[in-house]
Amino acid sequence: SSGINAEYGDPFRCLAATKKMIKAVKDAGYDKVHFMTQPIAYMTPDASIHGYMDLPEFPLALEPRICTRFEMQKYAREAFDAGIRFIGGCCGFEPYHIRAISEELVKELDWEPTFP
Repeated sequence: SSGINAEYGDPFRCLAATKKMIKAVKDAGYDKVHFMTQPIAYMTPDASIHGYMDLPEFPLALEPRICTRFEMQKYAREAFDAGIRFIGGCCGFEPYHIRAISEELVKELDWEPTFP
């Protein structure tokens, strides 16, 4: 298994990096590798190479950067379509983010959630 975790950024930055990893691994002739993403729940396109911890808002004022449930659904769809099957989250993820991912992928997973 291979993938990207939190410090490297928002869902779409992590997704872009993981897609590059998938291509490189497949180009090297490996086809039975599982990929994962566990991004933070903040939009951080302006973060440095050291990640979101270098942002001036860190650690106490990240709220304006929180991803919406619609952004999480888009992230989940793009990740699934890219072949990523471990789709999760890390710092900043709230239950509604995980719910949005589950709702987006429920048909592909052949599973019926029991949401209240």
